[in-house]
Amino acid sequence: MFRKGIVMISFKNFGRTLLSVVAAAFYVVLSFVSVGGGKQELPVTPKDFEPVMRFAVCSDVHFKNDNELEAKGEAAGEEYEKYLEEVDVPPQRLTALLKTAYDYSESYDGYKGLDAVAVVGDFTNKGAPEQYEAFNKVFKENLKAGTQKIVCSGNHEYYLYRKNDRTEGSCVYEKYEGSLNSHYVINGYHFISVSYDEKVETYLKSGAWLKKELDKAVADTGDKPIFVFQHPAPLLTIYGATKWGDPVIPAILSAYPQVVDFSGHSHYPMNDPRSIWQGTFTALGCGSLAYFETELDTIAGNFPGDTTKAAQYYIVEADKDWNLRIRSYDLLTSQFFTEYYLTGLAEKNYPYSYQNLRQHDTAPVFENGGNMKVTLNKNGESVLTFDGAKARFVTESYKVTLSSGAKIVAEDNFSGKYMYLFEDDKYEVNLGKLESGKKYTVSVYALSAFAKTSKLLKLSFTAE
Repeated sequence: MFRKGIVMISFKNFGRTLLSVVAAAFYVVLSFVSVGGGKQELPVTPKDFEPVMRFAVCSDVHFKNDNELEAKGEAAGEEYEKYLEEVDVPPQRLTALLKTAYDYSESYDGYKGLDAVAVVGDFTNKGAPEQYEAFNKVFKENLKAGTQKIVCSGNHEYYLYRKNDRTEGSCVYEKYEGSLNSHYVINGYHFISVSYDEKVETYLKSGAWLKKELDKAVADTGDKPIFVFQHPAPLLTIYGATKWGDPVIPAILSAYPQVVDFSGHSHYPMNDPRSIWQGTFTALGCGSLAYFETELDTIAGNFPGDTTKAAQYYIVEADKDWNLRIRSYDLLTSQFFTEYYLTGLAEKNYPYSYQNLRQHDTAPVFENGGNMKVTLNKNGESVLTFDGAKARFVTESYKVTLSSGAKIVAEDNFSGKYMYLFEDDKYEVNLGKLESGKKYTVSVYALSAFAKTSKLLKLSFTAE
């Protein structure tokens, strides 16, 4: 596992790469069916864009309480400790979100309102009453008049109640947050938040409710964008939706091309261009305010280095003509890092389809051969260092192979640092203690978000 810039080489099954190719092929076909295969220019927000409505949206804050720290490691061994370290991080980050969203809005030369703040599930870590109270304390102290709080349940809101009766979890949610599902009309736009069914983690019951509310919204505002919020992503849409997606939601939303859907659950970084998807509607993944998770070769469960340094959210704005600007903000570095401009949604103007984004992507390129070096550390271990590669969007991951002659000694893959805007894009890989005087070759290649592969770098050396 890649941690803090250091990777310990281990044996891996590189047959997983085949899965990434199959998954990519599936998404290409899906995108062709939905929006066609021709290359379309990616839009740029016009300089005269003037918002008349604005809201912020985030996911997976994971409020904890002191008693929970006694259970470190119960879910995923050492990895779980990374995001159960402190109870004060979630309130700090949610407070920072509200502060920065208000600062941005109130300093804007034009419309200064912040109409809503949405949290799409897993705002508690286990659904404990103390966690709800801490979560709501932040809103009570920081939410201003004129801003609507919007929430929905995630799977973590039920963690304490899974062994007994899940309906107890729903009752606790309703005690602190009101109805499991909500529908607001805010500044002329419909906001629909839908939670899991009260007894099971599905949307079979609440999905029927969602469809009725969507029909009401269309009857009221026609082709105007409709905002939908739920915890898991619509299956087979954004990055993470294959592993963490729900099949009911996309079947419903596909009949409403003007829908813009926001989800969480996966914790996958918003920097990844696959975090937006357009096919029969528009979907966006909201990252996390707690910790990052990624995939490697479509295999979920990878926690990248510095995984708890995750604090991303969206600011969404609409102008008088129903065009939308969606900006991603990083709380740890106080900067915007991606921007999307959506227009003509009801006419299925979908430049952010998987296929179109893939056509704009490029294979990663290493400058100056990646400045690859192998040196010996004080423990007698050989350490590979290299500079990161650059792609059109992000370099998703790296594959490293150590060989001696025709024999592969070890191989590994790990996520790039694209989600960490505060880190230099440089890497160290601990190759371990090698046989002195023996000749080795280490090779590195990089993959883009859309599985485009860099040229292979190779460095031969004699172990000291």
